[in-house]
Amino acid sequence: MLHGLQANAALRSLSGFLTFFLAFLLRVHPLGGLDAAFSLGLVAVAAGTGNALGTALGAWLKARAPEAIIAAMLGLALGVTVVAALFYAVLAIVVVTAAAATAGLCQALAKLSLDAMIQRDVPEAVRTSAFARSETVLQMSWVVGGAIGISLPLFGMLGMTVAAGLVGLGSALAVRGLLGAARRGGRAAPRVA
Repeated sequence: MLHGLQANAALRSLSGFLTFFLAFLLRVHPLGGLDAAFSLGLVAVAAGTGNALGTALGAWLKARAPEAIIAAMLGLALGVTVVAALFYAVLAIVVVTAAAATAGLCQALAKLSLDAMIQRDVPEAVRTSAFARSETVLQMSWVVGGAIGISLPLFGMLGMTVAAGLVGLGSALAVRGLLGAARRGGRAAPRVA
């Protein structure tokens, strides 16, 4: 469960980062010569569409192998943010909307998978507390990501590189544990006293 929370924290920090960084960036440097408000609206629609798609996919998947789903979402988010960093100067409008849509999709689907893990693995007596604590960690991750986004200079390539770094850090912390848990059928590794 710890690895699922780490992965979700990385994806939530990506969402907070993109929300604030892109809000300021697109006011100063709109996408493809578009109006600043239209650029920001386009990114918001992409993020919302990704979030809705993630929720729909989560309902369809019904918590099948949540650890593998979370690991896949981290990989997808990492891949898209790396591509966004590499090609920002050439295809800003495409990579920014793709990054926003992917962040929405990955965040929604990973959160549903984390909730499934908590539901499956945490005893009923403390389940409510586990949900509350996980949501607190995720909200704080969003704030930290937003704070990083506000603190950066408004250079698109730099921002997308930092976004990739946030997801890369989450991947480094969580993927191995998630995939190991998925191989064990979602059960935690036995503890040695």
